Amino acid sequence: MHPTLKHLAHATPAWLATLHPSDIEQGPGPWMKHLVEDALVYPGSGLDGSPVRQCNGALHSFIYLDYGTPKAEVLTALTRQLKTGTGFAHHHLVGLVEFDPTNLIAKADPRFIHRRSKENGAKSPFAIWAVYENNDSGPAERFSFLFLSAEAIQSLAALFPASSPRGLVVQEHGFSGNCWPNFSEPILRLSEKWSGRPEILILGQNHRLDQWSQNALSKGYDAATESMHRDTREVLWLNSHDSMAFVHKDLVHA
Repeated sequence: MHPTLKHLAHATPAWLATLHPSDIEQGPGPWMKHLVEDALVYPGSGLDGSPVRQCNGALHSFIYLDYGTPKAEVLTALTRQLKTGTGFAHHHLVGLVEFDPTNLIAKADPRFIHRRSKENGAKSPFAIWAVYENNDSGPAERFSFLFLSAEAIQSLAALFPASSPRGLVVQEHGFSGNCWPNFSEPILRLSEKWSGRPEILILGQNHRLDQWSQNALSKGYDAATESMHRDTREVLWLNSHDSMAFVHKDLVHA
């Protein structure tokens, strides 16, 4: 866990700690409410495991959104015995299930469904839900990992129509030929509907969320060592509980 976030560490939630492999085989539907309420979301994630390393224990649910990574690569990364390249080192797989995310992402506000989504999106959208566990006691005992191979902004709008995720990664990728010129602008428009702001931000270069990051209470920096984007990112704690509750600059750093 990144030092900036250690004060947010908490034990594995009961719903997650008691899941059996047979529960996971049912798919995430019965637990989707829990998955989104404690989630860090990463649009355009690829197989970048850095946010798991940085936030596991402060958060226990990770939702990755990327239509460009082949299913075979995702399954290999999630099931191989040595996961040091994905940020999942020292954890073993409790259970994994594949499912069709079409109905889940269809709930998005039409304003966030890009007209080019169909031609750029995965021809056959897929989703994989996995749960991991380590043998150490403490806040990183278990975490949930949901990978949606679907258009990222549409998926974010479908999963978070009125409330923000607890954590958000914004990494601008260049987007040549893709749906959106960048992620920041549609995320800012979507956030106008949210009742609050993300508590944790991980920001790569070229983001346009300055009005959020300038109000961060704690700032740290960390290299994305498990990413193809090996730049240094800001790891921020906003401590915001409603849409206007940005932190005061005179507060002591945690």
